[in-house]
Amino acid sequence: MTRLLLISLLLASFPGNASVTDRSKNNPLQIQKTVVSDTLLVNIQSKITDAFVLGIRTKKNAELLVLRGKLEDLYRKKEQNLILYWQSYLQYYLSLFYTIEQDKKLAEKEIDKGVEILKGIENKNSEDYALLATSQNFSIQFKGMKVIFISNSVKKNGKKAIALDPDNLRAYYALGSNDFFTPKMYGGGKKAEGYFKKAISLPNQKIKNPYLPSWGKDDAYEYLIRFYIREERWKEAVQYFQEGIKLYPNSYNIKALANRLKGK
Repeated sequence: MTRLLLISLLLASFPGNASVTDRSKNNPLQIQKTVVSDTLLVNIQSKITDAFVLGIRTKKNAELLVLRGKLEDLYRKKEQNLILYWQSYLQYYLSLFYTIEQDKKLAEKEIDKGVEILKGIENKNSEDYALLATSQNFSIQFKGMKVIFISNSVKKNGKKAIALDPDNLRAYYALGSNDFFTPKMYGGGKKAEGYFKKAISLPNQKIKNPYLPSWGKDDAYEYLIRFYIREERWKEAVQYFQEGIKLYPNSYNIKALANRLKGK
């Protein structure tokens, strides 16, 4: 459901990602000091997405599995929440890989593993909750009658992320995505615009740091534009398309919307 449009990565590079804001004991400066010697975690977000893109192009997920093994080994040596965060982030992309390969059983297994990793983190910070909400949102497509319960968990965890850090764009993106994909008959579509606009107004990272997440803003632009297209609010769709493509000129998913805006 939520991220099948990423199939377009067969044709283009994945946009960059990276930012953690944290009011828990694992704040960014502490994290940077403790993991600075672990080169595996330098630009780990890009390493994961690059491995995913390679997997889609070759139809083999070997690089993702190798990277997962390295993260697991690192966690055994240094039991840090940040490592668990990236393990879960990788699980999201493994699930997406299997979804694109139409292996729903494995896709569900991998996203569920990612969700459980995050649930097991004690003293979760805002980024943990934002990724948990995003992962749960992706898992909805596999859950049948459990959809309502999981959707409620997405909302709860997204709001927890915001409570811990009101400037975490990924939290607003998670909530916006959940509302965007909720059918109107169930109350969906009323809050997506506001959440996405809030997300794009915030910085990718408060503190520039290669160990921390920065993903989400390009996706928020994409779905804000899609929202306006769906609502036939063409002036706003064009406005945010122009803004988004200027910021993310290599985003295939944003560029792909150009044809739908011709003549508008």
